[in-house]
Amino acid sequence: MVPRPKILLAGGLDTETERRLAERSDLHRAPALDEQTLCAVMTDCVGLIARTHVPVTRRVLEAGSALRVVGVAGVGTDRVDTVAAREIGIEVLNTPDAASDAVADLALLLMLSLLRPIQHLSARYRAGEFADARRLPHGDELHQKTIGIVGMGRIGSRVARRCAAGFGARVMYNDIVPVGPFDFDVGKVEKEQLWRECDIISLHVPLTPDTRGLVDATVLNQMGADALLINTARGAVVDTAALTTALQDGQIGGAGLDVTDPEPLPAEHPLFLEERCIITPHVAARTQLGIRRMYAVADAVLEYLAGSERD
Repeated sequence: MVPRPKILLAGGLDTETERRLAERSDLHRAPALDEQTLCAVMTDCVGLIARTHVPVTRRVLEAGSALRVVGVAGVGTDRVDTVAAREIGIEVLNTPDAASDAVADLALLLMLSLLRPIQHLSARYRAGEFADARRLPHGDELHQKTIGIVGMGRIGSRVARRCAAGFGARVMYNDIVPVGPFDFDVGKVEKEQLWRECDIISLHVPLTPDTRGLVDATVLNQMGADALLINTARGAVVDTAALTTALQDGQIGGAGLDVTDPEPLPAEHPLFLEERCIITPHVAARTQLGIRRMYAVADAVLEYLAGSERD
């Protein structure tokens, strides 16, 4: 009988996925997720499955002398030293398209929630202020707005489609690589034009040295006083201190953030006091279907190991 492959699980998955792993592998759980612990328990593992927040460093990869594949249960691989993995000959698998629709939906929800303060109006109704809550017109309609998409990949293009084809909004985008063609109305512009002209700017770029702090005080200065910033990408793409100041000074109209830097924000952070800032706890991808699709990387790891055994 061929021995089952030894796999290290760094970060819990759902019960059903862990059951499938346990049936088809010699599954071990990392007792902690720091580099030192992972190095100590990696020795004879052929597979590693990690959540996106787990640092899979060069030291961890080199500690796994038998390691053949790393599976990341999520979209991003920014916590994996992919350069080291390539040098060593370790395959890195992830699920880049698993949660694209879920994240795009949340980006739209943040836009609409800032345009139409539904929670505030609902709270007033519950407080017995029915007549007062509906006395004055409120909010804006998305189709009236110009939407700017920074990063027109899997998620950004879905947000653009929803805004353009679904709501009839004017949409423009910026990307550093050629993308398209698209079957909906969208125009490519330089970032400076996007910052100046867009009513809503939605960020969909990976975190790299070039995108860290991309939206800083200079960019926020170029945005309109009523402009809205949406970030469902990575927290560090936005300069948190600069955004806080911009909101406090009324320099921009509002922000919808599913990710922050740092993450989580301390409970006393001034962003929580800003009425025109909606912050969700990094949940854009975490729909039931999105989670199932992300955790399916476990099956991909098992198939990769089975294939390499056959080879």
